[in-house]
Amino acid sequence: MYLNLTDSSFLCLDIGQTGVHGIAHRVRGARIVKSAVFSVDGTDTVFAIKSVVDELENQIGTHFDSAYITGNFGASEFEMTVQSTAWDGEHKITAMDVKNQISRISPSDGFYPMHIVPLRYDGLAARNMLTPVGHSDRRLTSVFGVIFYDRLRMDEIMVDLRRAHIQSAGFFDPSFVCNAAYRKKKTVTLFIDLGAEFTTASIWTDRGPVAMAKIPGGGTLITNDIAEKLNIDASSADRIKRAVASLTPMEMDRFTPADTAYDFSRADVSDIVLPHMVEIVEKIQNSIGTAIEKYRPTEIILTGGGADTYGATEFFENAFTMPVTIAHSDAAVRALATYIWAMQSARVAAYLARREKWDRRADKIKRLFRRRRRAARIIPIMPSTLCFDMRRATTYSTFRAGGISMIHVDIMDGFYVDRIAGSIAELKAIRSQTTAHLHVHLMTESPSVWAADAIAAGADTVIVSTNTSGVRAALHEIRAAGRRAGIALNPESNVAILKPILRDVDEVMVMSVTPGAAGQKFDMDAVKKIEVLDAARKKYGLKFKISVDGGINDVTAPLCWAAGADALVSGSYLANAHDFPLAVQSLMPDAQSNIM
Repeated sequence: MYLNLTDSSFLCLDIGQTGVHGIAHRVRGARIVKSAVFSVDGTDTVFAIKSVVDELENQIGTHFDSAYITGNFGASEFEMTVQSTAWDGEHKITAMDVKNQISRISPSDGFYPMHIVPLRYDGLAARNMLTPVGHSDRRLTSVFGVIFYDRLRMDEIMVDLRRAHIQSAGFFDPSFVCNAAYRKKKTVTLFIDLGAEFTTASIWTDRGPVAMAKIPGGGTLITNDIAEKLNIDASSADRIKRAVASLTPMEMDRFTPADTAYDFSRADVSDIVLPHMVEIVEKIQNSIGTAIEKYRPTEIILTGGGADTYGATEFFENAFTMPVTIAHSDAAVRALATYIWAMQSARVAAYLARREKWDRRADKIKRLFRRRRRAARIIPIMPSTLCFDMRRATTYSTFRAGGISMIHVDIMDGFYVDRIAGSIAELKAIRSQTTAHLHVHLMTESPSVWAADAIAAGADTVIVSTNTSGVRAALHEIRAAGRRAGIALNPESNVAILKPILRDVDEVMVMSVTPGAAGQKFDMDAVKKIEVLDAARKKYGLKFKISVDGGINDVTAPLCWAAGADALVSGSYLANAHDFPLAVQSLMPDAQSNIM
């Protein structure tokens, strides 16, 4: 599993029953210099693999040198097996002795071992050894945790890969790589993967797996049940399930349509989903309940498509009385990419050490000719494109004269607000004219679709609006694409509605005017909201930034800074200023001290 650290690329695929997730990394100089993420839903596995690979190669700009695979490998078995070897006299244990023990592990008919994880080594003279190699003893007893997979299903996957012109460099169980990427050291973790065909529950410790059960039944079974009971096609059932299903339904769900094309409610969908989830919990407890009692895991990490179901955190916390972390549907492929790169850590360290040695020598020479430069001052002020003509080259030169490094772009679709302004085409045009950080606020319905287009057009930060459908999914997709994800809090909305997602956002933008038009009066309630958000992130150690948009001028800006804001959006005030750089400086946090 060695990568060319000088210049190479590698691909990771999560091949599921209903789609394929992919991540690609370009490596140069022992660093990941470019990454890409893409997924395709569908039951045609070969088509999905080809589509993901073609798109990732296009984004990375090269063909892949190696590919690593995780996903739904069919039925599996788990076994903790003990192997013992005795010698007549003192024997210096070698790696070959351990390999001989491993060779004696026998799988069930039709299965083969994908992972053999050493859990414990004991000798007569030393017990619980980290490694027995190099020790002298007359006996070696080893305990291994072994994950077996259905050989026929693996053969099918390899055929699909060959038809898609992909040759695998290795196959990895999803829970194996998720444990490596997400479990904290010195903790016992219960992983629950809510997949399409199976639900997998496993317990992992620092030593490795100690329990695992793969339970038939998952998202596809639930989708089919919704389709049958509500008399709709499976495709619509899956789409509606993803959009509205809730494991903590509310009373208003009884009166809220699940989809405008049908006459059933959100509650009707949740009433079908909830019993399935209860049954899954019961099967997990029946399968590995004894191991849960014995090893006492302290947290649950939820993965798979079902992990994104609204209310999953609270549901599983109540079922197992332990905290839950959601790792989302692409957790396995992200964990695989992390694991593959982590395996190169020793080689990366050696490569970088050699490079650093030569860089130090070169730097001594460069230092003789290098002139010291003052660090550039960050300007946390963003001019709003609503108030400027972004087609004129002079607009960009004006921004540069004011030291502007971030530009705020509003896009309105005419549905979320009663106005159409900005567009993806305009965003592309702005990106072609500047290297500034583009801070895009989507005042649109269907934020997930608009976010994907905005990212493709060059957005660096994407802010989605509250009270739109699919906010969580949009935020997840934005961060998955490597961009900053934010949420806008409207004047009529309470800060409390953001509580479930504050850990999932990079920024909260407090709207101090009603979205839709420039030049409105600043809403003083915004100051209190900034204070509440600032206090919350300090109390809980959260990292999100706070920005403010609407009515920002030299009077309201100091109020926002004092409350805890990190950046301000200003439109009319900057656009109407006779001296743009001076107007920018008047909004800065230290503007008052500069004046005095």
